[in-house]
Amino acid sequence: MAIELEQIIKFLKIIKIREATGKILSNEVKRECEVKKIEEGLQFLNYKENEDFCCESEIIIKKNDMLMITDIGERILQNIESREKVRQLIIENCLIKNKFSNRIMPGLAQFHKDKDNVMWYEKKSVSKLFESTETLVFLNEIGLLKKEGSRIKLNPIYAKNEAILQYRKAKRKISQKKLEENLAKEAEIKKKVGSIAEKIVVNFEKIRLRDEEQCLEESNSVEQISQDWANKGYDIESFDSKSENLIPDRFIEVKGSTGKNFSIFWSQNEIEVAKELGTRYWIYFISEIDLEQETTPNPPEMIQNPFYEIDPFGKDSSNARFIKKPESIHVTKKQEN
Repeated sequence: MAIELEQIIKFLKIIKIREATGKILSNEVKRECEVKKIEEGLQFLNYKENEDFCCESEIIIKKNDMLMITDIGERILQNIESREKVRQLIIENCLIKNKFSNRIMPGLAQFHKDKDNVMWYEKKSVSKLFESTETLVFLNEIGLLKKEGSRIKLNPIYAKNEAILQYRKAKRKISQKKLEENLAKEAEIKKKVGSIAEKIVVNFEKIRLRDEEQCLEESNSVEQISQDWANKGYDIESFDSKSENLIPDRFIEVKGSTGKNFSIFWSQNEIEVAKELGTRYWIYFISEIDLEQETTPNPPEMIQNPFYEIDPFGKDSSNARFIKKPESIHVTKKQEN
């Protein structure tokens, strides 16, 4: 890929001009590029290279030999007076997102990080991290990477970019010992988060029943069972409202996170229990847990009958409220008779 910022802009301008005709046929754009090359010299943009890049980075869409500029393509054209803004748009929306990120993220994942959190790699060896030197040249030209002495550094502006950080966390090299240490630390934190979340929910339920439902006995009978019955499929037994025999009828699986967005892992056992209990089963999600203060600024996010609401095995996600992403699969081998 031999691509340059100015070529991308010229390519988009040609497509934009042809929008006035109502139809943007790829062959006509290609023909116009060839004419421009004759008029302005052989250095004028190469149609195939620019079409490939713009499609892969989702600046344009090609369907049935028709070209269409996407929203990000339109934003690039709207900001062409500021090359810095255009560079930022392409980096944040095209290079480290969408399909094109597959070309550069594996390389960035191998960059070192110094004590100042600067990501870098040796200039003499960096080309081996990317599929071609042309890709590396473009990353420098667009401003994602910068040369500095014997090193190639990631532009500090993107040192804390969430997409880059998450990819590095998942893909960077790590020793078995370090992996085990990290897993142990994560397990310890996860256990603490879960414990705090359950205490928050127990207190929330007691207050809800006492103040909203006027159910003092039920409030005093809310019970955290997870410590003694870890495989029950839920963590807390509570009540919807008044109960004549103090028999629990609200079964709560608690999920907690130090983050803000709803994100949970739901075990096979929990899913099966949720299916069995139906509307009596709830998920309470506690967000932004403060590990030091053991508090949260937010009320629980509550989902009743999550087997129906989340539809964990549903394949059609077009109308789903929740995105399900399988993290692993359990594989066994059929025993021969």
